[in-house]
Amino acid sequence: MPEGTPVFAGEPLLRVTGPMIEAQIVETYLLATITFQTMIATKAARLVEASQGRGVVDFGTRRAHGPEAGVLAARAAYLGGCLGTSNVEAGLRFGIPTFGTIAHSFIMAHHREEEAFQEFARLFPENVILLIDTYDTLRAVEKVVHMDCRPKGVRLDSGNLAELSQEVRRQLDAAGLHETKIYVSGDLDEFAITRLLAQDAPVDFFAVGTALVTSKDAPALGGVYKLVEVYEQEAGGTRKLPRFTAKFSADKYTYPGSKQVFRSAGAGGLYRYDVLACAGEHFEGTESLLQQVMQNGRRTCPSPSLDTIRERVRRNLARLHPTVRELRDPATYPVQVSRQLAELLEQVRNETLP
Repeated sequence: MPEGTPVFAGEPLLRVTGPMIEAQIVETYLLATITFQTMIATKAARLVEASQGRGVVDFGTRRAHGPEAGVLAARAAYLGGCLGTSNVEAGLRFGIPTFGTIAHSFIMAHHREEEAFQEFARLFPENVILLIDTYDTLRAVEKVVHMDCRPKGVRLDSGNLAELSQEVRRQLDAAGLHETKIYVSGDLDEFAITRLLAQDAPVDFFAVGTALVTSKDAPALGGVYKLVEVYEQEAGGTRKLPRFTAKFSADKYTYPGSKQVFRSAGAGGLYRYDVLACAGEHFEGTESLLQQVMQNGRRTCPSPSLDTIRERVRRNLARLHPTVRELRDPATYPVQVSRQLAELLEQVRNETLP
């Protein structure tokens, strides 16, 4: 499926055809790459949905399961709708916008908090975003409003974020700093963001770390890589014919044969349902989601830019019914199984089981 396409339980994201050993060698790498980034992009999309138009930034590399995981999580988070990342390597490697503020240690390394603020503003005059909760948040705001510069933003990382953000906004506005944005961080997830906005917290940007790069509440995507057909020499002939395979163990059965996913949309453009079917089937008025990207070891189409994929994510998510995008108890998106595929499963079951 093109990267950025919503996919649902039981549907194939990728189909690999090749000599048995070659197809087997890539299993671990493909599963690790696809399932991890799909999981993080999904989490990012949930955070962006919860933010109701406010910006969401990836701040999670220090909590990632290794430096490379942090870089790949930044990529996936950007595709899922985040504005950017604090991971500079991801910015260099993928061209993702980078965001950052002062560290608590930078402030504590100076004798006075206001000295740290002034020094940071001198070093980064175009991107003055000040961390104001190291000692006393409200006293820090007083120092900010008396600075010579007009900060681009201030960040809150602890305390009652709803109440503090409201008071900080009041003080900034009273000083004429209407354009100074409020960034909030500190163990945020989509539910914490929802609660803050329900309390009318005047937050402009949410910086999310642990919950995003580890997908903390759902830290693994159960992707599998299964053999579905083997081509074998015809007895006494020259042709190779498919022998379909499937797994029948309880709660882990698989469908045999090469498959395709067909997506149906209604008159208003909203997606209505998918059909999981055999690769050779056709359903009028639907879109085939699996597309060939490699043949004989070479790509058959150029790799799209991250911004192109990101826009595909945005468009596709907007075409899912709002009830499917609910953060709590979402509606199940309908995935049907074609009659031909269901019959093929029964045929293989009868041939395989005694």
